[in-house]
Amino acid sequence: MDTARFISFADRASVVYAAAFFLTILATTFLTEGVAIGARGVVGGDFLAFYTAGEFALRGEAAAAYDFASFDAALKTRAPFESVGMMWQYPPAMFFVAAPFALLPYKVAFIAWTLAGWSVLGWSLRRIGFRGEAFRILLFSSLTVSILSFGQISAVTAGLLFLAAYDPKQRWLAAGLAAGLLTIKPQLGLLLPFAFLAVGAWRTIAVACVTAALLHASSFLAVGAEGWAAFVDAALHFRDEIAGAAALTPPRGMTTVFGQVKLMGFSGETAMTAQFAATAILAALTVIVWRKPIDPLAKAAFLGAGAIIAAPYAYGYEMTALILAGAFLARVAQTPRSPLGATLIALWIIIAARPLLGELATVNTAFLISMSAFASVTGAVLYRRAIDRTPAPA
Repeated sequence: MDTARFISFADRASVVYAAAFFLTILATTFLTEGVAIGARGVVGGDFLAFYTAGEFALRGEAAAAYDFASFDAALKTRAPFESVGMMWQYPPAMFFVAAPFALLPYKVAFIAWTLAGWSVLGWSLRRIGFRGEAFRILLFSSLTVSILSFGQISAVTAGLLFLAAYDPKQRWLAAGLAAGLLTIKPQLGLLLPFAFLAVGAWRTIAVACVTAALLHASSFLAVGAEGWAAFVDAALHFRDEIAGAAALTPPRGMTTVFGQVKLMGFSGETAMTAQFAATAILAALTVIVWRKPIDPLAKAAFLGAGAIIAAPYAYGYEMTALILAGAFLARVAQTPRSPLGATLIALWIIIAARPLLGELATVNTAFLISMSAFASVTGAVLYRRAIDRTPAPA
């Protein structure tokens, strides 16, 4: 099979996979009585937390969403489990995102949420130049589709990360706005300041700062000092929960060094120290890579892959951030028969089958995939001359 035929096959396979997955979500959503699935699962997954937080905001009780007991009691009105196991720890600006969906019936809102996230990701890919087969393969990749049932906001945050990371010095307005908006989930943007500083993207930094300031100032006006104080308390409680017993934030399924070290049986303190060291190394690598005269896709791919490792708290549903790494590596591989091409195909199969594989005893498959993608991109950026060209991303 030559390259053109393989790309055509990958295009069709991605569309079929995405359609089948989405139809399954639709059927599960509307054929399930209520929202409970099995002993602990719920229709929409984590969307239940966003929807419930939106309800708190619409009632003018945003601060109460940060109280674990109040939030858990609200969750149980739909999911009658002993413990639903969700907290609300997002910055108050996230209420602006969640509240409109709480105006809709729950199941309709979940499907609208899913389609909205998909749309934002698709729009971001179009903005940075992807078209045709390349666009469809990325938008309907298993890295994107497999997270839909989680009900998370990761498609949106991946889209914002891509816009922020793709040629930010030249596309300063779009990149700055995206970086500022990404502060609704700030841990995913830890490497962006180092990248912007490395290329001297001063206008981008200014726009990002103004956007973030306006966004969070608006949320302060909406929820008041009480809401922000409740958020700070919840964030501190969340930090202690992650580093401590982790009853609500288990390390299994994380993409991070922290999660992997803790899964291996080390203490939360040791795991956090390892994470800080890893993040510092990633920040230094970001400066090195971003100062190189290479094409924007290579830099954005590096940052997307690094973002979900640099953050101390990130789960497998954030792996949508790896799709630019896949696009970049596929271009560098040139043919599916090359060693790198064969590796990418193997990773695609593992990712597609991941829901059936589960986790190994002391290894997070999400961490392995994320680290493999990051290491491959970093190796290609640092050692391959082929990426010194600047072709179009599509």
